[in-house]
Amino acid sequence: MKMNFLSVLAVIGCVAATDALANRSEMYSSIDMRNSNGDTISVKRGNADGYSSTTTRRYERRNVRSTGAYDNGNNSTYERGYARTETSTSTKRREDTYTNSVKRKYFIANPFYQPLQGQVGSVTTGEYLQGTYKFTSPTGGVDRKLGEWSIKEDLSFGITDRIALQGMAKYNNDKLTWEDDQGAGKHTYKSHDLNVYGLGVQGRIVDTNEWISTLAGYYEHQEEGINYYIADFKLGYKVARSTIYGLLRGWAVDMDGDVYGDYMEEESLNQWGMLRYGDANDTLFMAELGMGVWSVLAEDWTLNVEGLYGSYDWHDQFSIKGAIGFQPNDWFALNLYAKTSLYDSANDKHLKLREGTLPMTHEAWNAAPVVDVDVSKFREWSVGLQVMFQF
Repeated sequence: MKMNFLSVLAVIGCVAATDALANRSEMYSSIDMRNSNGDTISVKRGNADGYSSTTTRRYERRNVRSTGAYDNGNNSTYERGYARTETSTSTKRREDTYTNSVKRKYFIANPFYQPLQGQVGSVTTGEYLQGTYKFTSPTGGVDRKLGEWSIKEDLSFGITDRIALQGMAKYNNDKLTWEDDQGAGKHTYKSHDLNVYGLGVQGRIVDTNEWISTLAGYYEHQEEGINYYIADFKLGYKVARSTIYGLLRGWAVDMDGDVYGDYMEEESLNQWGMLRYGDANDTLFMAELGMGVWSVLAEDWTLNVEGLYGSYDWHDQFSIKGAIGFQPNDWFALNLYAKTSLYDSANDKHLKLREGTLPMTHEAWNAAPVVDVDVSKFREWSVGLQVMFQF
């Protein structure tokens, strides 16, 4: 995956966010999650024309009085008259009200997705991940490459409109190679298994016309006996066709006193080797902090760009991820994504390498010689396709 592609995605995302800020409108209410179950809503607009008219009427009466033969008054004739002006103002108002019924489309690829009460959401993710770096050895440099194919299933069920129960399982197929650039050979180690499964709960704690927020907690178990306790918090601001959001994610990892790193076995040579990342006698803590923008590009298309800074115990990393979503209806969507690291503190790290003969036991580990190595040219990237259903 070329960096230029992700850079273009990032630029598109920034343009979408800028356009959204300049054109804030309530017309794109499809990102308002409160009525995300697809209820019919009514849009009412008043169209009033008002005008007023003033009418003045003048009433005049003239009385003529004459002196007659039996009048003891003076012998004169005079006129007595008065005028009265009445002003009335009338106002007429015309108001036309009409209703448009529209069907809300619920975007399953929204990072704040959560099924409502009684609904089920399914996200099946197929991903290829590659991680490479180089480390030194007494005989020269070794190029390390990990290629991993995985399939991950996330199921969620709406207990209420605000709370959803979630479960997940992940299958990995890994291939790790160490290749000595001095011609000492290429060593390959393969593994595959249903590696991780877990259970969690997510709550949509805020959802208004402008703000949305979710809080989630998960427990995950890895085959090697590793337990993960994960908390996830997201807060988003809705503006026009976009949601601009931040996220904070943390892991407490119980390694059960194991040592962790890259492990290699070469049965033909009866050897094993391990590049140690760290000793996990205590619980490890990892965290991610990020910002992103999710935008509606067109009726069926969405864009999501996300930047992450992660602290993963032995190294820190800054990465960027872009995703294009396609949703032709309310119950099915596809999401194509790519992610790459832009910076990683693993470069220039000093690690420990141990090598010994099979079988690899606790005694063999303690007896193996320790070699200091330096890491360089660290890079990770991944591409994936998500198939999403809501029913």
